[in-house]
Amino acid sequence: MSDLGALPVRAYLAACLLAGIIGLWLGRVAWRDRDQPGGTEVALYLLCGGGISLLYAVRVASASELVMVVTLNLATPLVAAVPGIWTAFTLAFAGHDRWRTEHRIVALATPPFLWVLLAWSSATHGLSRRSLAAVVEGPFSLLSFGLGLADIGFVLYAYGLCVVGVLVVADLYQRTGNRYRLQTFVILLGTLFPFLAGIATVVDLGSYANLAWFPSALVVHGVFLYGTVFWLGTLDAAVVARDTAVEVMQDPVIVAGSDGRIRDLNPAAEELLPPDAVGSSLSAVFPRLEVGVEHPIAIGGRQFDIQEDPITDPRGTDRGHVFLLRDVTERERRQTELERREAELERQNERLEDFAGVVSHDLRNPLAAATAAVELARHDDGENDDALDRAANAHERMDDLIEGLLSLATAGRSVDSVDRVSLDATVRRVWSRLETADATLSVEGPDATVFADGDRLEQLLSNLFRNATEHAGDDVAVRVEIERRPDGVALAVADDGPGVPTEQRSEVTERGVSLEGGTGLGLAIVVDIAEAHGWELSVEESESGGARFVVVGIEPADG
Repeated sequence: MSDLGALPVRAYLAACLLAGIIGLWLGRVAWRDRDQPGGTEVALYLLCGGGISLLYAVRVASASELVMVVTLNLATPLVAAVPGIWTAFTLAFAGHDRWRTEHRIVALATPPFLWVLLAWSSATHGLSRRSLAAVVEGPFSLLSFGLGLADIGFVLYAYGLCVVGVLVVADLYQRTGNRYRLQTFVILLGTLFPFLAGIATVVDLGSYANLAWFPSALVVHGVFLYGTVFWLGTLDAAVVARDTAVEVMQDPVIVAGSDGRIRDLNPAAEELLPPDAVGSSLSAVFPRLEVGVEHPIAIGGRQFDIQEDPITDPRGTDRGHVFLLRDVTERERRQTELERREAELERQNERLEDFAGVVSHDLRNPLAAATAAVELARHDDGENDDALDRAANAHERMDDLIEGLLSLATAGRSVDSVDRVSLDATVRRVWSRLETADATLSVEGPDATVFADGDRLEQLLSNLFRNATEHAGDDVAVRVEIERRPDGVALAVADDGPGVPTEQRSEVTERGVSLEGGTGLGLAIVVDIAEAHGWELSVEESESGGARFVVVGIEPADG
């Protein structure tokens, strides 16, 4: 070293001391939190780097050749361990625990172990550290030696393991894609420091030939590894999960770390989540997505079943959970449709029971009356007009019942198709077909075109109009009101008759209930038609004190 005085060796010595302190302190911190994948290797790497850096600072600062040789020998096993620790870290980091067997660890450690023995005994064979001597340059004494065959072999071995680790990290990036671009970049960037420092130490760089540059560089690299594992939260669960949840899966896969934060998503899951979901709390993104939940959840209008699997490392430590969301939207739709059909069948069965009850009871009574009246007319020698009138009335009631039953049988059938129907035109057309005597009709409100089954809408209006004329008299005034509301179009049919008592409004629309001795089917049919469309019917009092029937929820067809 001919020009060592030009080198700020004091600054470099201070850097070595600082690096040693940081390496030992951070290694101790990493050792306490070594449960993270690769955490043990990071702790050992920092402890080795810190120890090497401190020993090298003592070696540079000491003027005693004995102290320099002792510190060199103490640092030798630490230097020998670094390449193996780096390789073990990359395997743990990338989730290749199956490669980290005892036999492979022993095989990796054997060449460094032999090199340590040869370095310590170099004075007897000259295979390592040839011409070991102290060189005084300016205010410092440096230990100078040449590389032996064993040293060259170890250097090549160390750089080979360094390249292997780089390839493992590169393979990790290929397997995980852009998700871990930052983490892999940080690891590879940190690797440059000991790699280049080692080259600068081995290769003669003129004035700095006897300085070792790699001790501080090892600590810098260790800090990069620490930041990757403990600060960025890298691969707490994601790399292990990637082997199970591959990118091509059609079902969404969410990987959560042991801290409850989302660590990874496959493309199907990315379509469901906001862009900043990775790193967010799982409970915040999916309040209902909890460990052990199996019931379907709704996300974006789709239904998903949840399968949750824990992620554990080889030591059995909990590393997080993998959530597989199976899209069961179609299954749930079919289930809902099945339940709807079952409910419809149940309603139809109820109508059939009603039909059987009416046929067995209500039709039997007028039929018996008609039969008796006819028999009386046959045996009456003169005055049989009243009996025949009663027979005619009984037959007319039977006709009304039969017509009502036929309407009831189809009124509640689900509406499969709808048409664009004008309410004003339909109201006037139905009124014109009825025998209304002196009754009058008025239509208030703007016309509205709606979606409805035209035939059943006419049946609904016909029953409401007949209900008004039958219960309010031949001269009833019927008023139809058409109103647009935020939830659709409302249609009201009001009259000026006696109205429906408040206590009977909830039951007047039930089958068989009639206030004036009718069949009790007309308003029940109105309710069934409304429900088949998804509408709602309510009974109110009109402005004149009569009855007012309001149908709401009609879907407009004209915006």
